[in-house]
Amino acid sequence: MDGNVPVLSIILRGQLAHFRQPDTSITQATYPFPPRPAMLGLLGSILGLEQSSAAWHDFLKMDHWVGLALLHPIRTVCAQMSLLGKGFLGGSGEFNRPTVVELVVQPHYRLFYSGPMLEQLETMLREGRSVYHTYLGAAFCLSFPCYESTWSAEPIAAQEGLEITVSSVAPQEAVARVQITGGKRYALARATPYQHHGDRTFSGTCTLLYETSGQPLQLRFHAKTPKPFQLVRLSPGNGEVICLW
Repeated sequence: MDGNVPVLSIILRGQLAHFRQPDTSITQATYPFPPRPAMLGLLGSILGLEQSSAAWHDFLKMDHWVGLALLHPIRTVCAQMSLLGKGFLGGSGEFNRPTVVELVVQPHYRLFYSGPMLEQLETMLREGRSVYHTYLGAAFCLSFPCYESTWSAEPIAAQEGLEITVSSVAPQEAVARVQITGGKRYALARATPYQHHGDRTFSGTCTLLYETSGQPLQLRFHAKTPKPFQLVRLSPGNGEVICLW
């Protein structure tokens, strides 16, 4: 990022969310918030990009930057649900299988986006329009994204030893040190998928550091990180700093 760039902030909330961890089967565990591919998928639904279309694959190849902040403490429950088998794939037909699913209760997030689709997304969100249904990970977790603001964001160079307070989740790969503060609870969302190539294929992972109630993080960053990563200061406002990746 060179010079100030616009950053769109979107409010996401719902009754439930489920962002399934791909390495779980018997109990379907959830990430506490949407991984990067899920965030881009939600934006693609607003824009009306069909999953098998050339426009969708072109969208995935674009230079998108996303970030996320928690607006409600993370709380999860486990529930047993009856899930129908996929008989249309062949085999023995439909079956009804009780499955334990972990759910995020009362999810409430602020999603940040900067990239080539910002103006179109801003227009549609301001008008309350979405081409397809939007949901938080699973089709039974409906959510209706709300436009919040468009910020002018000043990139901050990640210098070795730079210590700064951020109000979003942060990729662990970029963090050299966490300043532990009493009364806060720190956690990791491990190995979230990073890049979606379409057709259920992904590459790379990103482990995200967060404070479970959404409080700011006091962090020291590396000068260089293995994946694209950017600190930006939002203005106008209180000049809060967020992480984009």
